[in-house]
Amino acid sequence: MSKGINQPNRGPDGTIVTASNPGELSRIEAAIMDACNGLHDARERGDRDTFDTLCDAVGRLLDAYDESDGDNHPNPAWSRPNQRALAQSAMGRIEEAVRTELLALRYADTARRREISLGNLADRCLRLGDAELAVGYFLEAIEANPDSVPVLITGAAALFRAGHREEADSIFLAMLESPGLLGTGTELSAYLAFDPSVRAMRGKLGGLDALYAAWETLDREGSGS
Repeated sequence: MSKGINQPNRGPDGTIVTASNPGELSRIEAAIMDACNGLHDARERGDRDTFDTLCDAVGRLLDAYDESDGDNHPNPAWSRPNQRALAQSAMGRIEEAVRTELLALRYADTARRREISLGNLADRCLRLGDAELAVGYFLEAIEANPDSVPVLITGAAALFRAGHREEADSIFLAMLESPGLLGTGTELSAYLAFDPSVRAMRGKLGGLDALYAAWETLDREGSGS
């Protein structure tokens, strides 16, 4: 059981953190992303020692990020609260992460930054159990970037938990028609392999099950088994 809030009306308490273009991350941002994935994993496994160690590490990284104006980010007013919210979310402080991400959203001056903040808000509202609010943030995020895999995954999970199963499954069916999304090392492959909200829908949506079958076939073929 993960350390965090797991009430019956809430979604899975963990998630994964990805970057559609890892090259766009600064050195500190990449380290924060790795630490956040480690925190989510430690919470899922109930590994308190690793969790505490990573909390200390991410705290130092955030201090360094703040002191360097977001590692010389072109818009630190957005990036600093965005990265802090990422860490708060990974530590299970989801309500706090929502408040911090809303601050970042005020300064999101590009479609890409709006997509990231709105997608994060959708994910966190879903994890807090408010699927309808998550759907609302998803619809705003998808306007900013209709092709964002993290946003689409979060949207499908939100629609599913809000009772809109056909709409959720239509997202996975559309992904199935874009086989390039399933390649080794892609964001979609990472979500299929590791994301708790996606795993929770497996066996309940035909399109997602077909997507898993296609992905597993590619994986077997790639490994030569």
